[in-house]
Formats: sequence, C-alpha cells, structure tokens
Amino acid sequence: MKIVLSGVETKNKGAELMLYSILQEIERRFPDSKVYIPYNRIKQGLGYIKTSLDLKYTPYSYFVFKSHIQGLFRRLKLPSDWLYSFNFVKGADWFLDGSGFAFSDQWDISNQRLRMWEVMLSKLYKQGCKIVFLPQAFGPVEKPNTKRALNIISNYASVIMPREKVSYNYLIQSGVVNMYKVKLFSDFTSLVEGRFPKKYEHLRDGICVIPNLRMIDRGKISFDNYIHLLSAIITEGKDSNRPVYLLNHEGPKDADLCMKCKETIGGDIEIVTNLNALEVKGLIASAYIVVTSRFHGLASALNCCVPCLATSWSHKYEELYKDYGLDSYVLPLDNIEGAVSQVRELLAEQENKRIRLHLNRMIPQIMVQTREMWNYIWNL
Repeated sequence: MKIVLSGVETKNKGAELMLYSILQEIERRFPDSKVYIPYNRIKQGLGYIKTSLDLKYTPYSYFVFKSHIQGLFRRLKLPSDWLYSFNFVKGADWFLDGSGFAFSDQWDISNQRLRMWEVMLSKLYKQGCKIVFLPQAFGPVEKPNTKRALNIISNYASVIMPREKVSYNYLIQSGVVNMYKVKLFSDFTSLVEGRFPKKYEHLRDGICVIPNLRMIDRGKISFDNYIHLLSAIITEGKDSNRPVYLLNHEGPKDADLCMKCKETIGGDIEIVTNLNALEVKGLIASAYIVVTSRFHGLASALNCCVPCLATSWSHKYEELYKDYGLDSYVLPLDNIEGAVSQVRELLAEQENKRIRLHLNRMIPQIMVQTREMWNYIWNL
C-alpha cells in the first residue's frame, strides 16, 4: 500500500497533530504501508516523527525544494509543469490531504498553486488513486482563483470533507463543486492521545494561554488591543493563584508574539515552546482552563475535557464549539471586561466541573464520528 500525504506539516502544531492522526490510523489499518510526505513539510527530518510506518519523502521533493529550481524556471519563463509532480508517487493507492484551511478567499491562491493542483491530481487520478480531502474548513468563496481551486479538487477527488455546516454551505454556494462528492465530518484529531512533558509538572492544573498572529494579520483585532486583551486575561488568571503560562502552538512568529505579550505584562510569565504536537496536546490536557486563539488548541482542549475559551478569526471556531454542544465560549474582542468575566466564570470550581462533565459526555460521540469517517474513507 502506497499512501501520499498532503497539507500536513510540523511547524504548526495543529497540522502536526493532524499528521499524527493520519499516521496512527494507517498504523492500525495498514501497518505495512509506505507513506510519502513532501520534503518541505518536515523540516526537522523524517526521524522527528514517531511512527512504525515506512515514512519517505515524495520523489524529487528534496531536490525541488532545496535547489529552488521552481523559482528559477519561473523567472526564465521555462516550461515547469514537470516540477509540479513532486507530490506524485507512481502506483499510489491513496492521496490524503489534511490542509486544515487552505481553500478560502482569506488566502490569495496563486495561478501557480492552481497549476500545481491540476497537474498533481490529474496524474494521481489517471492511475486510479483514491483522492481524499480530509475534514477541513472551506470558504468564503468569492474570488475567481478560490472557485478554480475548488473546481479542480472537485474534478479529481473521491470525497471532499468540510468539517462543519458553514464550510459545507460555502461549497454549495461556490457553484463549482460536485456535492455528490461532499461528506460532512468534524475535526478528526480526537483519537490522538497527548503525551505530558514531565519537565512542565509545575504547570499542571494551570491556565494555558495560546496566542495566534492570525488574529492580527487577518484584521480581527489590532496588535495593541490583542496584547492588552491577553494581558488582562493573564492578570485575572494569576489572581486565581494557579500557574499561568503562554504556549506557542505554531512557530517563530507566534513565539515572537508570546515574547511581546510577556514584555507587556512585565516579563513574569513562562513561555512554553519547541514541544512536538503530542506534547502540546498532553500539556493542554493537564490544564485547568485554556484560553486559545489557535483552532487545534481549542480542539485538543475540548476533546480532553478541558474547559476552553477562544478568540476567533474564522467561522471554524464557533462551529467546533457547536460540535461539542457549546455555543457561548468565544470571547468578545471589543469588550475586555466581558472577556475577563468569562475567564473568571470558568475559573470557578463548580462551573469548571460542570463543563468537564458535559465534555466527558460528548467525547464518546465525537470519537465514534471519527471512526465512522475513517471507515467511510477506507470503504470508498
């Protein structure tokens, strides 16, 4: 069995968590598989990933990305379609895409990106490969290139999986997607167990705050106001006499954001960074409450039964809360007093326990849905 993975990576810990979700499922179902990932998706090297599978780079991807040959061919205006085949594996049985959130007007999808998808998917399709777009967010879809991208994946996909109703409706409204190929399933990381990093035992039962630069660069809140909001939340957390810490859930940019937040409140807060995705989830699972701006920080908290508040820059946050039967835990960005009040409410022992019990009742349903999703895929 040859399986090609797309969209996953290790810089963003949410994407890495999805990678582990996929690998662990393949380990259960097809332990003798060869699994291929583009070179640029695991910058730390294949040895960084803990798996029993035969993990490989896709053919030529090391050469293509290390040599910067794509840019050279573009500048010289030379034919370069063959370069878009770096994700092509001859004889591949499955192509699984776990992009998370790639097909939206919020990203400017380039003509080069469109051509890459067209060349790569058409070659896989012609050899009978099953092409699956795992649960992810889609939309809005107004820009021409967003519509073209969805049309391309619709032409070749065996199934496209929006992970909530808003994304499903965006696919309908686009007018370019074959809705017979669309199947709604929620986030699929619930089956992955985290690993608590023992060096952070002193943070157990603490208040975990996860920043996200997307809140600022997507225009949801100014830098100053965002830092002020996080600082007010951290101050409230410290008043509870529980450990409060900042968790970097992405890479250097979010690490820098954590540092700026620390400087603003006077430097008296620990920053946790450079953990792998399983350790990140393990630390989140140990928290008393989580306040997050990262989607998979929210997902990990909820499926570990940890009460969680979120700031939102996309519909995907509100929709995930609905999957867990919660709909009033997105923090207001223009009302710091209101946000702090919500934090104070979840810090109260009785309310915290109530949310944990509610999530504990929901988790079995979420896990069953994830297993149903994988059964649906393997039976295509």
